[in-house]
Amino acid sequence: MKIFVSIALLIFMGNSTVSEIKAPVEVLSIKASHFDVIKLAGGYVKNQEMDLSGYNIMLMEDDDNWIVYYQPADYPAGQRGSTGKKTYVVELRKTDLKIVNAYYGR
Repeated sequence: MKIFVSIALLIFMGNSTVSEIKAPVEVLSIKASHFDVIKLAGGYVKNQEMDLSGYNIMLMEDDDNWIVYYQPADYPAGQRGSTGKKTYVVELRKTDLKIVNAYYGR
């Protein structure tokens, strides 16, 4: 039986070698507690009927708040001022995750 499984595996793989099989690549890793913050902010932004396709999300914090920053993915590093798409910021209080502020950023 083991021989048949081995032969079937070789046929299935065709001419591929083990080195040609690529492992998944990590794209994002966040703490589960941070996911809740991003999810709540994202729900708020969605209710504002904003299209977030083409945006990057940054999570920052100060002493009292989580700050979720939505920035256009094509925003040049060091850019000041508008590039056409607006950035958007949602601030949530750390103690109860209530949205305390939301605004267009620069």
